[in-house]
Amino acid sequence: MRPVPPVLRRVLARPLLWWLIAAVFFVHDVVGNLYSAHRPDAFSVIQAGGRWLHDPGAIYAETARHLAQTGFVPIIGLIRPPAVAMLGAPFSLLPTSWQEPAFTLVDALAALAALLIVERHATRAPLERAVFWAIALYAPPLFAEINAGQIGGFVLILACGAMVTIRGRPGLSGALVAAASSLKLYPALMVLGARKRWPPFVIAAVIAGVLINLVAILPLGLGGAWSYVTAVLIPSLKAPNPDCAQTSVVTLFGRSIGGDPYPMINSSGGITMFHSPLHLGVVATVLTAITLVAVVVGAVLGARASGWNPVYGAALGLGLGAILPGEVNPYQYLPLMPLALMVTVAALRKRSWRLLVPVAAGLLTWLQQPCYLPFPNLWTIGALLIFAACIAAADEFRSEATR
Repeated sequence: MRPVPPVLRRVLARPLLWWLIAAVFFVHDVVGNLYSAHRPDAFSVIQAGGRWLHDPGAIYAETARHLAQTGFVPIIGLIRPPAVAMLGAPFSLLPTSWQEPAFTLVDALAALAALLIVERHATRAPLERAVFWAIALYAPPLFAEINAGQIGGFVLILACGAMVTIRGRPGLSGALVAAASSLKLYPALMVLGARKRWPPFVIAAVIAGVLINLVAILPLGLGGAWSYVTAVLIPSLKAPNPDCAQTSVVTLFGRSIGGDPYPMINSSGGITMFHSPLHLGVVATVLTAITLVAVVVGAVLGARASGWNPVYGAALGLGLGAILPGEVNPYQYLPLMPLALMVTVAALRKRSWRLLVPVAAGLLTWLQQPCYLPFPNLWTIGALLIFAACIAAADEFRSEATR
C-alpha cells in the first residue's frame, strides 16, 4: 500500500478535524430525528407498559391475533419479552404527548452514555477520542436506533457497563448482562469474555436473570408467559419478512442466489420488486449455515488469540448479536459498534492500515439506507467485513489480557 502523503497525514492527525466531523454528524442526527413525529416501535413498548400495569392479558393479544391470521409480524404490537413491557411502564404514566419523545430521548441518552463508557475505556490520546466520536456519531445504526424509537440504547448501556466491569467485578458484569438479555437475548453471548472468571459471572447472571424475569412475568402469570412463547415468540421467529430493510445473513444468500423476492424504493419513490435469476435455495441455506458457524468459530478463536482478554471477548460476544439473528434492521447493527470502535482506536494507535481500511470500508457500506442501495444486503457484507477485521485485531488486545 502506498504511504499517505505527509501533508494529508498531518491534516488527518489533527483532533480538531475529527471533532468538526463529529459535530456535523451530531447536528445531522439531532435535526434528522426531530422530524420524526411518530415512532411506532416506541409506541408499542409504551402501550405494552401501560397494559403491564393495568391489563396484562392484553399485552400480546393483538400481536398473537395478527400472527395467527396473517403469518406476519404486525407493525404495531409487542413481540419482545415481558421485561420490555416492564421497561415501558414508567413512560406510560406520563402525559400522552410526552410519552414517545421522553422514551426516545432517554434511549438516545442511554446509547450515548454507553458509547462514552467505551470511549473512556478504549481511548488514551486526544486524536483517538476525536476519531472515536466522529465514527460513533456517523454510524447509521445509531441514527436508525433513535429514529425508530427502539430499545437498543437501554440494552447498550447495560451491555457496555458489563463489558468494562467484567475484568474487575465479574459478578456485577454478569448481573448487567442478565438485565440486558432480559430485553434482548443477544447480550448473553458476552459470556465469551468471562472465560477466566466464569463462575461469579454465570452465577450472578443466572440469579439476576431469574429475578428480573420473574418480576416481569408476575402480572401475566405462568399461563400468560406460556401463551407469549407459543403464540408470539415462536410464530414471530417463523414469520417471513421480505422488507428490504432486513439485511441478515439469511437474506444475503436468500436474495443473491436463493431467488427470494424483495422490494426496493425506486427513484420516483415507488416500490419495485426484485429477485435474482438464480433459484438455488438449498445452496443459499447451506452457505447461510456455513457463514453463521464461521462467524461464531471466528469469534471464539479471536477471543482465544487475544489471550482471553475479557473486555475484547465481551465486545466480540456483543457484536455477534448484530450478525447471527435472522431478522436484522439497520438499528440492529448497533451492538457491533463498541467492538468496531475499540478496534479502530487500537489500530489507530498502532497505525495499522490492514485493520483501519476494512473497518472503514465496512462502515462506508452503511452510508445509504438499505432500501436505497442497488442491493440492500451490502449492509450485511459491510458488517461481516467489520467483524472479520475485528477478529483479525485479536493480537492487538493480547497485551491487555492480564491487566
